[in-house]
Amino acid sequence: MELPVTYCLCGRSYDFEQFMIQCDVCKEWYHGGCVSIKEYMSIDLDKYHCPRCEAMCGPSLMKARLNWHRHDYSEPDADTKPVQTGTPVFIRELKSRHFPKADEVVKYVRGQQLTLQHLQASGFENPIIIDGKDGLDMTVPPPNFSVYDVESYIGGDRDMDVIDVTRQSNIRMKLRDFVEYYNSPCRTRVLNVISLEFTNTGYININCLATY
Repeated sequence: MELPVTYCLCGRSYDFEQFMIQCDVCKEWYHGGCVSIKEYMSIDLDKYHCPRCEAMCGPSLMKARLNWHRHDYSEPDADTKPVQTGTPVFIRELKSRHFPKADEVVKYVRGQQLTLQHLQASGFENPIIIDGKDGLDMTVPPPNFSVYDVESYIGGDRDMDVIDVTRQSNIRMKLRDFVEYYNSPCRTRVLNVISLEFTNTGYININCLATY
């Protein structure tokens, strides 16, 4: 009987259900959780050195920054390419410009006013800000509701599809990892959760949906 092929420091088999990373020195595969490398972190790695090879070859190598105006900061020959939204150069230019106040385009209404009849009569051509939730006839989370509460109701082990906004690429994350990153003071990228199914979880019992 053929023995199963094992990988990683843990000696378990390859797992297609979780993120794995290959060492660029020994070519061995490792579970991200076993070597403390999350999938979104691997995007910035140029050469990964596993714990065994790190002792001989030094730490993993990060991608070199070659530009400040492209989503792929390691993109070569980017000098002649246009500035992309969300990059440091784009943000610096945006901050230097002056824009009219939002009050000129935003509509403010009370909860009681936001009805189907109101929208049919006035249309929905401008952003609407509700001054207060009273009268909305909706159950909404309390003001102190946070991503920690979402994790508590749904569970940190829930796998999610997350979009790396600047690169427009999908990655898989545990809810607990997203919450940790969301509350990190040193976030280097924008991660977006488009949808999070909460049917058959403790979250459904509070009858509300929070958007982040």
